[in-house]
Amino acid sequence: MTESLDSSASALHKQWARLEDEHHELAMAIEAAKARGVDITPMRKRQANLLLKINSLVAEIRDAPATTIEDFLALLDVALEHELDLACDILFYGPADYPMISRLFRALSRAAPGVEFNSLRRWLSPGQLRELLGEPTLARSAGGDASVFGQIGFGGEEIPPSDCSP
Repeated sequence: MTESLDSSASALHKQWARLEDEHHELAMAIEAAKARGVDITPMRKRQANLLLKINSLVAEIRDAPATTIEDFLALLDVALEHELDLACDILFYGPADYPMISRLFRALSRAAPGVEFNSLRRWLSPGQLRELLGEPTLARSAGGDASVFGQIGFGGEEIPPSDCSP
């Protein structure tokens, strides 16, 4: 299933994202087939196999080496999907109700613009995702500069109270 036993979290994350996307598309196809009265037994078997692969991959990701920011962001994305209900909560309440998390995600997406938060992309509308992560052009223009962590209050910089209010 995976490239090797010592795959990094970010390498495994790419496989996980593909499987999760496939599972999401299959779940929608199952619902559509049920509505049309089609036998969904073969689709359910495929779904069960996908879930087994996903769960196995999540276990590998949990124990995978993580040394780069991309690795840690991959761990965060998988944790959002498998350990927390944050994406669902943001969908329901909106990014404006999560000002500190939104601020953190914007800075992280600027620090590593190539990393996609797959769990958030699947749950949130494009507008909510832009509101949460910021505009993609802003993330690319930062060039992956880790200095953006200063913008979220890391490194001894004081955070003004207005930045944390909804």
